[in-house]
Formats: sequence, structure tokens, C-alpha cells
Amino acid sequence: MDKKKTDNAPLIEDESHLSELEDHLYLALRLREKNEVDKAGELLRGILKVEPRLAEPRIELARILLDTQQLEEARGQAEEATRILEAGGQWTDEVPENVMRSMAYGLLGEIIRRQADADEVVFGDPEAWKTLVAASESAFSRARELDPDNTHAEYWGSGTDRATE
Repeated sequence: MDKKKTDNAPLIEDESHLSELEDHLYLALRLREKNEVDKAGELLRGILKVEPRLAEPRIELARILLDTQQLEEARGQAEEATRILEAGGQWTDEVPENVMRSMAYGLLGEIIRRQADADEVVFGDPEAWKTLVAASESAFSRARELDPDNTHAEYWGSGTDRATE
């Protein structure tokens, strides 16, 4: 991972702590793959305590929160990640910027889509449901704009009124 500009702020002068955070990020990814999501989540939160301007740990934490049905917090993490990425704050360089931003918007769209699918929303205020659906479709649309090869965003961006698994 290379030093990157984050949050429209100057580059972090002393990046020695970023190397350790990078190790923690990769460990968190491995733990998540092993379905040790609590440990992975703790590591990701620890990274963000040290360096809150990093989008990638937020994306990974949002994915864990989505998978564990903690949708409000997942949405907050995904929204902050997209804000950081839009400001040019990508930390890693393994993934092209447009693809990373697309992934973040796709994740945000998925989180909002799941919020719209909740019984209390579906059987509640129709305007609240419409607002969530529109926000989800907007996020998926942005994901498609950024990366036309993002088939997940292409599928859901064409309408969220689809059967869920």
C-alpha cells in the first residue's frame, strides 16, 4: 500500500503507523474469510481509531455489519467510505480508484436495499420505502458509472424490485 492523500488533507507526514495498520487490515481480511467476524470487526475498529480517514477498513467493516444485519451502522460506515473515496482518500493501490469507489457505492446500495426490504419499512410508510429504494438505486447507478464491469451494480441498478435470496 502506498501513502495516499486522505480526506482532502495533506499527506500524513509520519506514515510509520500505516504499515502496522496495513498488517491489521490483512489480518482482518483473513479472519473474515475464516468467518471470525467478531475478531475481524475488532481489528477494523482498532484501525479506524488510529486512522479514521481510511476508507478500506470502513468498507470491510460495513460488509461485516451488513452480513450480521447491523444495517444502520453498516450504512454509516459505507457512506463515510464513499465520502472519503470521493475526496481522493484511497489508501491502497491494489485496486484502481474507480473500481474501489464502485465497490463502495455498490456496497452502500446493497445496504440500503436491505433496509428497504425490512418488514417495518415494507409494511410501513410508503414514502419511506420509496426514499430508500431511490437511494439504493442511486448508489448502484453511481457504482455502474464508475465501473461499467460491476455486474452486481448493473443488476440491482436496473431496479431493486427483485426477489431476494
